[in-house]
Amino acid sequence: MAASMIAPLAPVQLLERSRRGEPIDAASVAAFVRGWLDGTVTDAQMGAWCMAACLAGLASEAVGALTEVMVTSGDRLDLSRLGPTGDAHSTGGVGDTTTLVAMPLAAALGVRVAKMSGRGLAHTGGTVDKLESIPGFLTDLPLDRFVRQVRDVGIAVIGQTARMTPADKRLYALRDQTGTVPSTGLIAASIMSKKIAGGAGAIALDVKAGSGAFFPDAAAAREAAAVMAGLAVPWGRKVRWMVTAMDQPIGRYAGNALEVRGAGEVLRGEGAPDLRELSLRVAAELAEAAAVEEPGKGRAAAEAALASGAALLAAERWAEAQGGDPRAWTEPGVLAEAPLRLPVPAPADGHLAALDALAVGEAARWLGAGRLHAAQAIDPSVGVVMLAKVGDAVTRGQPVVEIHARDAFLADRAVEMIAAGIRVETGPAAAPELILDEG
Repeated sequence: MAASMIAPLAPVQLLERSRRGEPIDAASVAAFVRGWLDGTVTDAQMGAWCMAACLAGLASEAVGALTEVMVTSGDRLDLSRLGPTGDAHSTGGVGDTTTLVAMPLAAALGVRVAKMSGRGLAHTGGTVDKLESIPGFLTDLPLDRFVRQVRDVGIAVIGQTARMTPADKRLYALRDQTGTVPSTGLIAASIMSKKIAGGAGAIALDVKAGSGAFFPDAAAAREAAAVMAGLAVPWGRKVRWMVTAMDQPIGRYAGNALEVRGAGEVLRGEGAPDLRELSLRVAAELAEAAAVEEPGKGRAAAEAALASGAALLAAERWAEAQGGDPRAWTEPGVLAEAPLRLPVPAPADGHLAALDALAVGEAARWLGAGRLHAAQAIDPSVGVVMLAKVGDAVTRGQPVVEIHARDAFLADRAVEMIAAGIRVETGPAAAPELILDEG
């Protein structure tokens, strides 16, 4: 019998083979995922498969099949008539506000930015949650309005919808609640299904590596980047990728309104140097991939757009088009502020040698900037402010981090969590490299 005529594995068979780390044919994976969507496969079975994927991995055929099912589970946009279009994505980090800066930067360069984003996963922040901390900002746009905004404003960012990649939206939530987020295959399929369905021709990927990322080191992140780039090929997308460090938070803020504040600082020509650098690199890669800038010329163009105020203007138009208050980028008082402030002091004199991103991310989630259960509401005001970065000289008792909280008990626990991730050494400590690889 021809391979194409072999019946797909039954769900229990697929789970047993997945548990043992045995390869599963693409047709069986596709049938399993479609069965979950139509109710013949249970959430318990899907959760078990996700756990097996985390522990034993997924073969490229399985990742490709999962991606195709999620792409075809809903509508797909064709944006080719709009001109050069682009999308960018980070695999998730702490304080990673790059999207909020890089997207208006790319739009200022002539890329029509069409991006579908998600909410926070585990200890990492989500672009949708950050944008919704801007008063009035709407991320749930009808698709026709989304496309018009890309055409007329040059940038639109929405959350996952019931019409586009609904399978990913549902799987995204299940993974978050079953502790099965950090799987290369599941992450790659989730990201690329949204990118492919969203219709943008050029894609820039920022793949994080380190304690605060889902990939523990540069090698694992590089592998994931290659998988995602490969998933884009059959769909005719052009991909650029970078592997970036996430052992300490990016920028100086972790928390939704706080990160909007940090993005606004960079858009105004100020802000954290590492966030500025990464945003420029992502915007440059996207502009070159979309062919609005010649190879090697994107960085200079992005710097010029930031210096001239064109990127800030694009960000203001973007916020206003989606119902948000454009003053959020320039007037921090527009954003929600938590009532409590608690410092986390340096334990000794010396140089800050470690500020663990995972500890900061978990503390922010504990404070309410993320979710500990599916029904939890986000508090946009709470989070963590990094007053020092790795490599900075500090003195004993000097505040290294400041907790922004609404509840004193939660704040005290957050101080303990972050203090455990701080290390000070007597000798000089070098600032870590930001860009670890690219392709």
